[in-house]
Amino acid sequence: MRELFFSECRHFRNAALIFAAAHLLLQLFVNRLFDLLQLRYEPHMIALAVYMLAALAFAMVQFGAYRQPSRWLWLLHRPLARLAIFGAIAAASGALIVFAVGLPALLTVLCTDWLSTRVVDARHYLLVLELVLLTMTAWLAGSYVSLSGRRSAILVLLLPLLLMGHLASGYVMLAPSALCLALLVYIAYGAFKPDRTAPPSGAALAATAAPLLIGFYLALTWAGSMMYQNGLMLAGVHPLNRALSPAGGFTESTRSEGPALFLRGLTSATDPQALQWRRQVALTGIVNFEPSIRQYPVRHQLGNLDTLRLTDEARHIEWTFSHDAMLFMGRDLYTMQPRGVLGAKGMGDHAPFSAVPLPGDGPYLLLAHELMARDATSGAVHSLLKLRAPETLAREPMEAGDVWYVITNLRLIAFARPAPGAALQETYSIALPQAFSSLDRIDIAALLDGALVSFSFGGDMITGGSEASQVIMLVDAAGHAREVARRELAHDFPALFEHHDWWVSPVLHHLLALPDALLDKGRILDRAKTRYSNPLDRARPDDVVIAALLAALLSALGGYYWLRGARVTVLRRAAWLAACLLLGPPALACLMVLQARPPVFLKSSTPAAVLLAAS
Repeated sequence: MRELFFSECRHFRNAALIFAAAHLLLQLFVNRLFDLLQLRYEPHMIALAVYMLAALAFAMVQFGAYRQPSRWLWLLHRPLARLAIFGAIAAASGALIVFAVGLPALLTVLCTDWLSTRVVDARHYLLVLELVLLTMTAWLAGSYVSLSGRRSAILVLLLPLLLMGHLASGYVMLAPSALCLALLVYIAYGAFKPDRTAPPSGAALAATAAPLLIGFYLALTWAGSMMYQNGLMLAGVHPLNRALSPAGGFTESTRSEGPALFLRGLTSATDPQALQWRRQVALTGIVNFEPSIRQYPVRHQLGNLDTLRLTDEARHIEWTFSHDAMLFMGRDLYTMQPRGVLGAKGMGDHAPFSAVPLPGDGPYLLLAHELMARDATSGAVHSLLKLRAPETLAREPMEAGDVWYVITNLRLIAFARPAPGAALQETYSIALPQAFSSLDRIDIAALLDGALVSFSFGGDMITGGSEASQVIMLVDAAGHAREVARRELAHDFPALFEHHDWWVSPVLHHLLALPDALLDKGRILDRAKTRYSNPLDRARPDDVVIAALLAALLSALGGYYWLRGARVTVLRRAAWLAACLLLGPPALACLMVLQARPPVFLKSSTPAAVLLAAS
């Protein structure tokens, strides 16, 4: 086993050295241009995808040579157990990945930490570990694809890709990454056998089917959505790709100017003053804004939801937030030397923030339950507004003359313009008529004796949300609000498209929605909710439920046809048919990959032309 381990290392040492050197130089170069560790999560995800593709290619090249029949026999017919052979190759590949991917990344973090004044937290070292785990996971996926001989098996790579999309604490994400790695180790080892064409059995079959099911589900929903939308674009009828939006729909509401939106909403108003409101709306200035925050950063988050950085141009200080210290660390823009800290009370204060702050437009710092502002002159930080949990801020103040507006997940709050350094004083507030998650925009029209406030909902309609309406409320001079008009917005897409990720496989949809409900990702929750369970709680129309049942029945029929004549046990046949009935089309696709159909033998009476074509 040791000789095989060193043999694999020697075989790829030159490639590993070249990759490691190029990787280190590229990281150091990019780190000179940008603060690599403080970039938003999108560039990090692109870089991680490149690492995983490189690992996938490495596995395909490595096992592509061993797949030749003579070399495969030479590899397996050694005086070693199959587990020892696979373990030696996997350990050697893991060592090469650590050397070529992990070591340069670790050196970059160490150099940034020791040789510069940039902020480096413990989460950045966790990021290196997570990088190695996911890259090794991609190598295992590539090993399975190469050994199984099925091109569609590449979909197992979607399982580790799913882990990249969860912006939770790095300490929390280590466990799912390790479980994903262990699962793919078992799957790859199951394909590492003398007869590589034989389908897996027993526990290996269940382990192999799990990532394939998820991969086929994502492929069906994503590919189906893209094909449908591209077809609408080609036909010139896509609601979001038309010069004239569908009348009465959500897209028209989103694109409308304030006066036009109010006039549409007031059409159904029965109040005697409605005619007067329509006249005033056409002449008055309208304030329009929307929630700017749907999710807050979480402490020790591996990726950066946003760049947690402030710039003090007057003092030439760049403030970068540290998750470890829960303070902003100062750095001189010219000399690159440390310039102290910025805490919850301002410059020089070491009192940590209660949560990770999100810099807003202007001088604002937003925490989930507190709005703070920085004084550019003194450098002090003072609290403008504190909310009682679970009420959560959803944007920085919108300043409209002498009135400031703030959106939370429960209400719209109006404040009088405060004196410098003073807290906000509430003038009135309006409870949101519907769920915050579907809120798209708010429009406010000033009247002679109050104000009209329009709430437009339907932001989650395209993903299955059912609430889509415009609600107009009148706020009188005393600050009392009442509803004066409501109109339902039409769905711009068919229900089968809006709910396509559910009816394809309701069970897998709920399974993939569980991490959002279980992990703390900083999402702003709707009223009376303690976790993000929106995808799990949505009501489904009757035609969507019927489509889910038809998809399950057709999948079971397809599975029965596929297994007809196959040499499988009664128990295995029943398990496959039950899976197709329960999990729908993804299970049928998984069956077609993992269970080969029996060969079809040509009869002697077959015409010569057919025999020639078959050859």
